[in-house]
Formats: sequence, structure tokens, C-alpha cells
Amino acid sequence: MAHKDTDTDAFGTDVLIIEDDPTQAEELACYLRRAGLRVDATVSGSLAIHTVALLRPKVALIDYNLPEMDGVTVAERIRRLSPGTAIIVMSGRIDWLSDLTLEKVGIFAFMNKPVALGPLRSTVRKLVRTTTRNGLPPLPQRKSLFSLSFGFS
Repeated sequence: MAHKDTDTDAFGTDVLIIEDDPTQAEELACYLRRAGLRVDATVSGSLAIHTVALLRPKVALIDYNLPEMDGVTVAERIRRLSPGTAIIVMSGRIDWLSDLTLEKVGIFAFMNKPVALGPLRSTVRKLVRTTTRNGLPPLPQRKSLFSLSFGFS
């Protein structure tokens, strides 16, 4: 008799990538799929909001520089729709987000682009394993947010 995993059933996908550059989105998606994750991608903030409402991803990887709205605005809307989704914001144009913004919005991590794939995979896999429909894992200490290792091995 098969065991039904109710936490898995609460989420339609492991990872939603929100990236307006289709090449970067596909590269990230392929890399994370090879790690055994269920991955979907979308190219805009408004499409992401609709996709989150349908799929309830465990993790959202959000590009900060989206055409319609910035990544923090997308993160705020995702947080309202799917409080159990862990959020990672990425950017190649800004170097950091303030601790106040990270905490206020509930952003788990900020990563500079180009994103180091190994640490990204480790972080995402850890979040997928620990995120449940009842809530997120605790946020890391703020000093570790700017390190790509996040203390995960």
C-alpha cells in the first residue's frame, strides 16, 4: 500500500522560476530538474502571481529586475497568496537587499547573479525538503544571507 504524502500534495511543484530572460530561466530549470526537482518557469511578475495561485510552489526563485514589477513586489504578492512558499531573490544589477526588506517580506535569501549553481541547488533542495504547507523553515541569521553557502552542506 502506497503512502500518500500530504505535504507534497499541498504543492503543485517544487520550484517556480520567475525570470524574464528565457535562456536563463531554462538553464536554471534544466539544472534543478537534473537534481530531481519538479520545476516550472514564468517570464513575468503577473504570470508568476497566477502560477503561484495554481501551483503553490515550495520555492520561488525571483529575478529582482522584472519588466512589470520588481522582485520584492512579486515576493510580497507571493507571500500573501502562498505563505508556505520559500522565496529567493536574485539580481545581477543590485548587490543586496536590506535586512529590513528581507525580514519584512519574508525573503529567505538574496543571491547575486551569476548565481553559483552548486550552492543554489543545495539551498533549493534543503528548502524543498523542509518547507511544508504549515510553514517555512526558520530564516537564517542575517549575516549568512550574503554568503552563498547558507550553512547547508
